[in-house]
Parts: sequence; structure tokens; C-alpha cells
Amino acid sequence: MNKMMYLKDWRKMVKLPLLSILIFSPVVLAQDYYVASHFGSDENKGTEAKPFASLSKINTLALKPGDNIFLKAGDKFNGSLRLLNKSGSALQPITISTFGGKLEDNNQRAYINAAGELAGIEIKNSRYINVSNIDIEADGGKPQQITDRKAAQAIRVGVLIYIDKKYNQTYGHISLDNLKIHDIFHYSFGDIDRAGDVNTQNGTQAYGYGIHLFNRSSGANTLLTDISITNSEIYDIAHTGIKATANNPRIQSTPYPILKKLIKNITLENNLLHDIGGPGIMFGGVDGSLVSHNKIDRTGSSLDFDTGKYDARKWGRGSGMWTWNTNDVLVEYNEFKNAVGPADSAGFHIDFHCSNIIIQYNLSLNNEGAFIEILGNNRNNSYRYNVSINDGYRVKGDKNRAYGKATHDGKTLWLSGFVGMKGRKVNPNIAPVNNYIYNNTVYVDHVAQLAVHQETNGAVIANNIFYFKQGSYYLPQKRYQLVKGKNPSKNLIMTNNLFLTAKDWPEVGVMKNNAAIIGDPLFVENGGDTIADYRPTNNALIANKGVLVLPLPNSNGLQGNSRSGGLTVTKDILGNKLNGKVHLGAIVPKAKE
Repeated sequence: MNKMMYLKDWRKMVKLPLLSILIFSPVVLAQDYYVASHFGSDENKGTEAKPFASLSKINTLALKPGDNIFLKAGDKFNGSLRLLNKSGSALQPITISTFGGKLEDNNQRAYINAAGELAGIEIKNSRYINVSNIDIEADGGKPQQITDRKAAQAIRVGVLIYIDKKYNQTYGHISLDNLKIHDIFHYSFGDIDRAGDVNTQNGTQAYGYGIHLFNRSSGANTLLTDISITNSEIYDIAHTGIKATANNPRIQSTPYPILKKLIKNITLENNLLHDIGGPGIMFGGVDGSLVSHNKIDRTGSSLDFDTGKYDARKWGRGSGMWTWNTNDVLVEYNEFKNAVGPADSAGFHIDFHCSNIIIQYNLSLNNEGAFIEILGNNRNNSYRYNVSINDGYRVKGDKNRAYGKATHDGKTLWLSGFVGMKGRKVNPNIAPVNNYIYNNTVYVDHVAQLAVHQETNGAVIANNIFYFKQGSYYLPQKRYQLVKGKNPSKNLIMTNNLFLTAKDWPEVGVMKNNAAIIGDPLFVENGGDTIADYRPTNNALIANKGVLVLPLPNSNGLQGNSRSGGLTVTKDILGNKLNGKVHLGAIVPKAKE
């Protein structure tokens, strides 16, 4: 065809009626479906004027890219909304939301009652799905489990996103926004008592989870990726608020076990999680993620938020957030508050087999387990520019707790070698390697408990303000002590930290306190519960008194975290610019008025 003939054919095409052209566009194929339980009917066409009535009707639809499902705001829908093997596209995702409500105040949502179901919303082997403005409850009912999982692992979930028996494929690109997920329990009230289950590592009974991301494929190239959870409230959950786990094939066994990460790029922003029976957030087998501007309060709770009464279905133990076998996660500008439980139950803790986890610019308040907890076989992680207030107050053996007897001491700072158990036998310790703890402000009004593993290979503890109002205590277990008078650890650098008195860091143990700075930082308000209360006013003691933190031997610093910016930061926790200066603590000092 010559050029002139091509132009003539093109001119003919543009003269065709617009409708004829649009027939070939995928946009026209998209369909809006409306559902209203009060006045709809499944015999209707699903238009806004004549909506469907039930979720089961939606589950039968052959959804295509660009399709929208709108549930009537304020209406109650019993059952489960299931998107199984459904996929939108990057330009035309499948959308689930509401209609007919006042969404500008973010309060009026459609309500799904998923009692007796596996999940309020179940998304399986799917891509490009957006869900927003839904209220989900699933309080007991018929037992449920994912496919062929064992009965002991049966679950109930507010929103379940998972891959099942698919190989060498990628799923995900799913967003959840402005959801309210609450009262998620596998058992009905009164059917179960957790009893001693609270003292198991993750619980053995069936529980409920707020949001569960799960990659159960055993294929090393099957990924769940790009999951966004924003602006949502999650509370009164039997176990974990937001849980991400995968079947992770081992890719290296020695000297440090490494498992492939099969969930990638999770974003959690501006969520409120509170009164959770277990942890607020748990990442296992995750790589390259951001957790920012979330508020997590009262994890490990044994009480019902609405009634204040004891609920035996809650696990009763849990950190605000913890990671396991996870790499490259930036955790910043969050609040971790009031975690309780007989063990763990820190604000944020790094469980074993993790790398490049950066915890910065967070408030950690009144968590009984710990402020800093780094377990075994962890490397290149950092706690920096955080404010910790009265964390780690739990005392081992205390029986006056809602969950029963405390089985572990709380800690202000703990570097452990724990790498799990096989049956009832603890695995041989693998101490953490090359971790960085610097420029934190730590206020403790109880006796601060401390421990560092004797085989630790690389740690920097520098430029912190340790305000130990009642001094400190070093845990006596052998794994934290010298061996026959010698220190087996390597490259432990503890220097240039501020204490109230020269006796505030114990002389026993493997972490020798060098070049300590002694004095009172003169906080704006001792004992306050906000970050601003711990801005120091003693300029002469703190301003420009920090030392530069350099990479440890055989370490690339924090370059393994894609968002960290390395070891050097440019601002403090309140956003004050540092202008190349290094002070003590997490906040630029303020001149005393």
C-alpha cells in the first residue's frame, strides 16, 4: 500500500460513527454493577436503578478489566465477596466500592457480615483489584480453612489475598483503602479459651486475622507483589491485624540460612490498628516494602474494645509489628503503643533471618516487651532517630497479668541469638551481625533491662540518649556473658551515648561502654507521652556532640535498604534539618527558655 492510499483509508476510518469505533475499545466492555440488599433483587440487571441484592450474585459474574462493583452504603450483606482468578489491568483495574453514601466524611460504608465464612472478601490468584469503603465483620460461625490446610491452621479473615497452587506467575497489584475490619474470630464467643496457647510461639489454635496476604505456592518464581493498604481501621481481631506470609523455598543453608522472599512491595500507610489479640503487623518472606504513618495501639490485647470485657478468643500476646525472613523494609513515622504479652510484645521487633530493616522516626511507648529486640541471624538492620518511652517494663515471673504469668523479661535493648525451635528443643544460636543503633532517645522510669549476645559480630550503639531514671540491669544468662573472662564478640562499638550517671550501663556483659557522656538532657517534659516532650534543652551537653556512624567491617552500611539513604540522615524525628551536624538523641536540642 502506498502512502496516498494509506491516508485515504485513514480518512474513511475517522468518518465512521463514533460508536462503531468504540466497539473495538476495551473501555466499552467495562460494566458497572450495583448491589443493594434492601431493595435489590438478583433477578435485576444490576444497574443503579435496579440493583442486585446479594454478594453471591456478584460471585457468579465473569468480571473483566474495568468492571466496577458498587455496594449500597449502609446496607448489610451476609456472606463473602469472592474474586477467584479475576484480573483487571494496570489501566483498568476491577473496583469494589460503595454508592449512595456520604463518603466525604469516610464514615458511611457498605457492611459485610462474614460470620461462618473463610473471609469477608476473598481474592485468590488475581491481579489489579481495588477495594475501598467497606466495613467487614466475621465473628465466629462455621469452621473454615484455606483449601487443604490442616485443621489446626484453620482461619477466618477480614480480607484474604492469596496465591494457591500457581507456579511461575505473578499476582497482586491490589489496593485496599478506607476499610473498617473488626470482630474477626474463628470461634464464636464462649466456644474456646486460649489457655496456655498464649505461651506458644505463634499460637496453635484457629484464629481470626484482619488482613492476610498469603503466597502458598512452592514455586520459587511465583510472586505476590504490589499490595497497598491505606487509611483503614482494624480492631478486635483474634490474632494478627495485618499478616503477610509465604511458603519460602530455601536458597542457601550455610553459613546463614536464607529463604527466598515471595511477597514483594507492600505499602502500609495511615492505618489505625488497635485492640488486636496478637501482633498488629507481621511480615514473613517479604521484600522491599514501606510501613509509614500508622498507629498501632494495644496489641496482645485480651479485652474487647467495645465492651471492655475479657475475650478468651484473643491470643493475648503480640508486638506492634515484627518481621521474619524479611529484607529491605523501611518503617517510619509510626506509633507503636501499649503492646502486652508474656513474651515478645515489643513496639517493633526484628525476628530472626532478617536484613536491611530500618526502623526510624517512630514513637515507641509503653510496650512491655522491648524497645529494641533483634533476634538471631539478623544483619544490616537499624533502629535510629526513634523516641522510646517506658518500653521493656515486663518482669519475668510476674503473675499479675491479663495473659497469666510473664515468661520473659522485658528489655530496653536486646541483641539475641535465638533462631527458633525444633519441637521443644531450641535451635543452636546464631548471633546477629552488623546492626546499627544510633541517635535514639530512650526514657525509662523503671529499671532498664539489657542483654547483648556474646557471639555478636558487629554492632554500633552510638549517639543515643539513655535516660535511665532507676538505673539498669544486665540479664544474667550465660549467652550474654564473657567466656572464661574473655569477650568472644567482634566489632562491638558502643560509644558516645548519654547517661544520667556513670553507673547507668552495667559493667558486666560483652558490650563495653566507651566514651560515655554524663549529664541531664533537660527534656521539655520528663514522663510525657509525646515526641515533643523529649526534645532536649541542654544544648551544651548535646548539640554537635555526636560522632559519625561508619559502616562496620564486611558491611555495606545500610545500602541494602532501597529507601534508607544509607547511614547518614538529613533530619531529626520532628523534621528539623541537621545541616550536616550530628547531635545526641533523636531530636535537635532546643535552647532553654
